[in-house]
Amino acid sequence: MTITDVLIPAEEGRGVRVAAGQLLDLIDLEGSQVADLVAYDAAKPEEEYLSPAHTAAVNTSVLLKVGQSLYSNHRNPLLTIVRDDVGRHDIVVPCCDPERYEYSYGVKGHRSCLDNLFQARDLLGLDLTVRGENAWNVFMHNRVTETGEVVTDPALHPAGSTITMRAERDLIVLVSACPQDLSPCNNYDPTSMRLVVRDAEDER
Repeated sequence: MTITDVLIPAEEGRGVRVAAGQLLDLIDLEGSQVADLVAYDAAKPEEEYLSPAHTAAVNTSVLLKVGQSLYSNHRNPLLTIVRDDVGRHDIVVPCCDPERYEYSYGVKGHRSCLDNLFQARDLLGLDLTVRGENAWNVFMHNRVTETGEVVTDPALHPAGSTITMRAERDLIVLVSACPQDLSPCNNYDPTSMRLVVRDAEDER
């Protein structure tokens, strides 16, 4: 049974609450779209939250696979991947922010994932600290070259591509439909996404 179904308009942010054991689907409605995701323990959000660095350390990998979990800053599992149509995500770089557009592209006032995560928080009526380095870049096709450079390739997955995660505790999850249109990140065309919370017994 679907508990919550939320449209994330292109270049905006939305959030949901997910209870322990429920499933969270993040769906790319039009294809080639990247999302930035942050998650918090609902009982103590300022104390325990998703940490990409701890996730990489616990999994001893920067490439997450079905069956692996996303971990908190206290090394506790928050979300476990149970389905992944794309299989490529970035856990190295922080989410885009106003400084990224100003310093890298000379553009002021460009919408960013950090802005979108603030928007998602505010729409839920929450008072949370949102930090860009705590975001996981879902569907983002970054790769590290042999010489250590981080290269962004276009995300070319098709419309309807989905990642499904199981909540391991009660969570607050905020997601940005990345507005980046100046790099290949979203294939230069940011589009909408969808968040669905459902019972674990449901079959897609």
